[in-house]
Amino acid sequence: MCGIFWYLGRAWHASEAIVEWLQRLEYRGYDSAGMCIVNHEKKIETIKSVGKVSNLKVKSESYDLSSYHVGIGHTRWATHGGVTEGNCHPHLSQSGRFAVVHNGIIENYRELRDELKEKWYSFYSETDTEIVAKLFEDVYIDTPSGWWNPHLIALEKIIERMEGAYGLVFLDRDHPDMIFGTKKWSPMVIGFGKENTESASERFISSDYQSLIGLIDRYIFLEDGDIFYVTPENYTILSGKEPIYRVIQHVDEDEKASELGLYPHFMLKEIWEQPQVLEDVFRGRINFYSNELHSDTLEDLSKQWIEKIVVVAPGTAYIAWVLGKHYLEELAGIPTEVVISAEFKYQRKFINPTTLFIFVSQSWETADTVDSLKIVKEQWGNVFGIVNVSGSSIARIAGRGLFTRAGAEIGVASTKAFTGMIACFLFLALYLGKKRGLDYGLYREILDGLRVLPERIFDILENAESIKTIAQKYAHYTDFFYLGREAELAIALEGSLKLKELSYIHSEAYPAWELKHGPIALIDENFPTVLVNGGGPLVSKNNSSVQEIQARGGKVIGIIAENDVSKSLYTDVISFHSLHPLLNPFLEVVILQLFAYYIACDLGRDIDKPRNLAKSVTVE
Repeated sequence: MCGIFWYLGRAWHASEAIVEWLQRLEYRGYDSAGMCIVNHEKKIETIKSVGKVSNLKVKSESYDLSSYHVGIGHTRWATHGGVTEGNCHPHLSQSGRFAVVHNGIIENYRELRDELKEKWYSFYSETDTEIVAKLFEDVYIDTPSGWWNPHLIALEKIIERMEGAYGLVFLDRDHPDMIFGTKKWSPMVIGFGKENTESASERFISSDYQSLIGLIDRYIFLEDGDIFYVTPENYTILSGKEPIYRVIQHVDEDEKASELGLYPHFMLKEIWEQPQVLEDVFRGRINFYSNELHSDTLEDLSKQWIEKIVVVAPGTAYIAWVLGKHYLEELAGIPTEVVISAEFKYQRKFINPTTLFIFVSQSWETADTVDSLKIVKEQWGNVFGIVNVSGSSIARIAGRGLFTRAGAEIGVASTKAFTGMIACFLFLALYLGKKRGLDYGLYREILDGLRVLPERIFDILENAESIKTIAQKYAHYTDFFYLGREAELAIALEGSLKLKELSYIHSEAYPAWELKHGPIALIDENFPTVLVNGGGPLVSKNNSSVQEIQARGGKVIGIIAENDVSKSLYTDVISFHSLHPLLNPFLEVVILQLFAYYIACDLGRDIDKPRNLAKSVTVE
């Protein structure tokens, strides 16, 4: 939630750099955007706009900002106060000397505001962030000027008084060549310009490492409680009031900034990238010639006796693990429980050496998942992470896990990250299952299917026009059911979620048989059903559900195998080349991603930035 970007340098005008890279961060929030920039004459300029960063760009072009070399920017997902320019970040202190941008929530902001009001401070916004700006100035004024770095001293003092989650970056008009801030739970990375180039002295701070790809060649992930102070010449990081060294990491030369290319939307581009994502997930892990699996991490894990797995995940990651649970129980024989991370955080936890806790996030910094991981780790729980970014909080705290290798995902509605996750879950289940006596015939059958899976997905993509035709036929309906059973239940859940996210159409997902227990009362000619029924032992039972729906005037769209002899039962059919009941979900989810995408396009929705959503939920 919310995107923070800070720039100090000479290669860019600060305003151009901030706008350019706020657009990369826009998927983290796009209600409004703003920047605050300063020059060597200690002149400060604040520009804000409601809506997307493009509005901020247009507004900034009416200013002469060529002399401004340092600044902070923010793209907002509203938490406190409506979507107005007054509530937009950055926020200024009472004197206008200090500016701050913030990712997170200050939970005790009302108490702090009341204290400041008693000191005659006034407030122009409804936000918790304005309180931070004025609290900092209030504390800074009382900090003796002779102390070493009064900015850091003041930060230490306000941290003691704030409750909640925050990533805070400050700018001081009177010291235009420095930046400072702190973080707790919200992600923050310091980036350094590329060595041996004119940008070598540039410094960047962002709430998302991936937004800095192409700008930097070195970076530091900050940890909770870190206070930082950055100038063109050096930087200081304090932890517990003591200077601390954080490991400087180097950007992988293979990493590239996401570009839209010839695609109309990032989401469509990312759907088309899924065959490559699968090849990347399997690369170095599966030898399709020798039918061997390789993973040092999983080899160590397989040597532990695991009686139960508890998976903690939110949103799309939770749905992916509904399928992952099926894989682990069917292939590895390990009882698996899946818990939504926001609920797990407050539940009683039963932690013992034979229970493995797996933490998953498609956006890699989800606040409730990170918090839950910390709780289990502090109690010496056996933890494991599955994420997309190697330096993310979950990866660092867990200390071991699998990377999905899906690459940066810009579309807010997850597609290729979901596919990367379920591929990792299947690989995990196969690896542990093989160690636990998985039937070799089934093992070979799965590997044979995985080998051709990217090609089968490509076949679906090549025939997307037929999916588009059916999607346009159903775009005017306002309610949908999505049904599935066993492994396909997860795909029904994910397909329903995609439709809601992208088209704003009401949709519900159920196990197919559960329809009889109440929901069928809603069925009529205006309430179509999508049935995920691509193969497996329950195909005929699902066909009974089709007949029951149609007997009540309902329409049914079947996601079925191309050789299914019961095609005539359905109102409309989207078919695919069936591989195996455990592999068909990879194919079915691509179909439902395209189905939701084309409906949203037909309705004129904002595909990559659906209303009210943000890619990364970093506050609870």
